[in-house]
Amino acid sequence: MFNLFSFMPKPFNEGWLPERDGHEIYYCQYGNPQGIPVLSFHGGPGGSSKPKYAKLFNLKKYRFIQFDQRGGGKSKYRDLLNNNTTAYLLDDAKQLLEHLDIKSPVIVNGASWGSTMALLFAEAYPEKVSKIVISSVFLARPYDTDWVDVESERFYPDIWAEMRKKINGSDVRKEYTRLLFSERLRDNIKALTYLGAYEYMLGQLDPHFEEPEAETLEQNLKPARIAFHYAKHKYFISGNQILRNALKIRRIPTLIVHNRMDFCCPPKQAWDLHRALPKSELLILPEYGHSSPEILQVMKKRLKTFL
Repeated sequence: MFNLFSFMPKPFNEGWLPERDGHEIYYCQYGNPQGIPVLSFHGGPGGSSKPKYAKLFNLKKYRFIQFDQRGGGKSKYRDLLNNNTTAYLLDDAKQLLEHLDIKSPVIVNGASWGSTMALLFAEAYPEKVSKIVISSVFLARPYDTDWVDVESERFYPDIWAEMRKKINGSDVRKEYTRLLFSERLRDNIKALTYLGAYEYMLGQLDPHFEEPEAETLEQNLKPARIAFHYAKHKYFISGNQILRNALKIRRIPTLIVHNRMDFCCPPKQAWDLHRALPKSELLILPEYGHSSPEILQVMKKRLKTFL
């Protein structure tokens, strides 16, 4: 059986793209240097590449490529948020393929925000994409973000009451964003402890707040600031951009895997995407959580025939 936590593959190549717009993008490659290219987008915004996703693919046959999006992971920057938008991320992905001299169409892959990026890349450059493999779909519509920011309170009224109490009833998203970008450490800690941790509580039956440990504070602050930056700007895309442009990728074979009880990104997003793409296959798993080992196990098994 596929074990997510067994040995991790080592990259055969890694490096940084030449500096552009104040950013140097880190990338790494796994598997067969002459294999079928797979371009993988990590989650977030603000996350980083992880070798476990390379294990989805037969690395004797595929060339698996990851990169850390602007400000994330090992990527370098002069200013974390300057020139850090979705359009820049998509252009970085295009530049990476050119840097690696990959001219043939690639398989795009991603989970959560990574699925958003994979879909946006495919719509921007459909001629560069042969297949789409995504999970835990996030379409980044106001309808989707309202679930987290507004509607999820129906399940967690006590948690929302506690978040409001800590900021004296102010606008939750606006006030915690201010605290996260404050120069005062205690403000940053409050933002990370409450709204910064909220999405990770979704789906938990006994959620509770915990202050981040001092040694992890700095590593948590950077990705949180990137995530809040993108959320504040509505992910730098128009309201229903992915589905509105779905016609551009309707002929690309697409595999979609989603957990039934995903409280962060409810499966209606995967369903709506599936309905818009006639060449897509949707697997809704009877599992909990936004991400789970089961998703990867099912995807690895299904990829053997899908690809």
